[in-house]
Amino acid sequence: MCETVKLVTFLGLGEYEKSCVVFEEGFCVQQRIFPLAIVEYLNHIGKHVEVLFFLTKVVKEKEKWSECIKFLEARKVPYKDFEILEELPPGDLMNFLVKNLIENLEEGDRVILDVTHSFRSIPLMASVVALYLKEAKDVNVSVVYGKYNKETKVTECEDLTPLTKATSWIYAVRLFKEYGYAKELADLIKKRNEEIYRRSQSSKKPKLLGSMSQKLQDLSSSIRLGSIVAIRKNLTNFFNFIDRNKARIREETEVFVPEIAALLDGIEKRYRVIHVKSENFELSEKELESEKELLDFYLQTGDLGMALRLAREYLINVYLMSGGEKSDFLDRNVRESVSISTFGYDTILQARNHVAHFGFNKLQLPSLKKIEDHLKVLVQTPPEQLLESARKTQRNRKRALLTPLGTTKGALYTVLKKISPDLLLVITSKQGKAILSEILEKAEFKGEFRVILLEDPFMGVSEIDRVVSEIKEHLSDVDEVIVNLTGGTTFLTYVIERAKNQIRYGRKVKTILAVDKRTYEEQKQNPFVVGEILELD
Repeated sequence: MCETVKLVTFLGLGEYEKSCVVFEEGFCVQQRIFPLAIVEYLNHIGKHVEVLFFLTKVVKEKEKWSECIKFLEARKVPYKDFEILEELPPGDLMNFLVKNLIENLEEGDRVILDVTHSFRSIPLMASVVALYLKEAKDVNVSVVYGKYNKETKVTECEDLTPLTKATSWIYAVRLFKEYGYAKELADLIKKRNEEIYRRSQSSKKPKLLGSMSQKLQDLSSSIRLGSIVAIRKNLTNFFNFIDRNKARIREETEVFVPEIAALLDGIEKRYRVIHVKSENFELSEKELESEKELLDFYLQTGDLGMALRLAREYLINVYLMSGGEKSDFLDRNVRESVSISTFGYDTILQARNHVAHFGFNKLQLPSLKKIEDHLKVLVQTPPEQLLESARKTQRNRKRALLTPLGTTKGALYTVLKKISPDLLLVITSKQGKAILSEILEKAEFKGEFRVILLEDPFMGVSEIDRVVSEIKEHLSDVDEVIVNLTGGTTFLTYVIERAKNQIRYGRKVKTILAVDKRTYEEQKQNPFVVGEILELD
């Protein structure tokens, strides 16, 4: 099956002379109208052709147009013509061209754009039109021009397609400057490098462009992905490469990729501010400053989703660093123990929780302006100011003890003597509540306490949801919860475990057991003896 080529061409008012039109492989045809010579060449190499003519009403009345029609109809070549209004402004002319081409080209078409007989600003528009068609229709566009030599009466078919590649560089540079992403730049550098090695016979070839392209691609992709570990790794790889080879890279880009030579400093400056030069990935003032700059990067480039995700983790890191946590800050349990609502950034947290699940939840998304305003405030707040606020929160943390209580007194007594919570939350029955006051008195507990009762502390399955809901409500303003699993019935312990799974987010949770190594009789005779505490996590 022969490939079909769509020829987009123009006819002007000029008087064209017959010449020998030369194409690749020495093919030559006598013709005075260049697009007709292209049709002959394409037929010669076995291609089907469809022609789209753009011309004015005046040209359509000329003999050359009749000649074109007669030529094409004799060869059964399908064609369409589009009449351009006289004195059409450049902007309207561009819209006219693009509109008709979009309507008459299909995705994947091979297109030849011939600008030989075009008029006014068409040659200048050709590269823009070619790029637009490539992006909008994913078509393969070549641009050609018939260069006529009056002395030799020879017209050479020149391929101007490489000139259109400048528009790809313009797009890639704009993408980087506007959004900070360098994928398109990296792709163009890679293609240029491959093209040089494929076509050039010179012994002087670039040695670093391939590596530079790959490192730029990896860095850009990790920024788009939103993985701090990948970002740190690829920033380090990128700047190690740049710093080792700066002079050579500048030399190679000036010779082989001049399109980005002037952009090198901008690329380095843009990424240098988010780079932390450190062998270990740990919390530090430099790390926090870098995260703030990365947050600003996402905000400036309009990536609010990524900014929200990072903002939450940034606030958690500030809180952890204020408490001296530097090495285990990637541990899930450590991170989930932090409630960033203490910073007063509830809008950011609410928006982040919404977009983190792509909106597949019942959380309301604040207005985009409100989100952006809150993110701007966070970016403009120095990390040291956030650290000071976090340290004050650390000093004012409220700690609760969540515990079951059966009919024995020793376990709760031991826990209260070992731990001094701000709030004691007891899950028990009426029988357990009856002995609570004695335990509190013996333990000399003077803090706040609350009691949640179960009608059936052994099999009260229907009460579980109600009790867990009450536990969550009582602990809503608590930053740290110590969960004791001893001293109650098996069912009470199960209820405590169910509640633990739902309260662990946004606060620090620690699980303990009270251990009394005495015999059961000794414990029963004298329950008020301090035993030991076993920390489970």
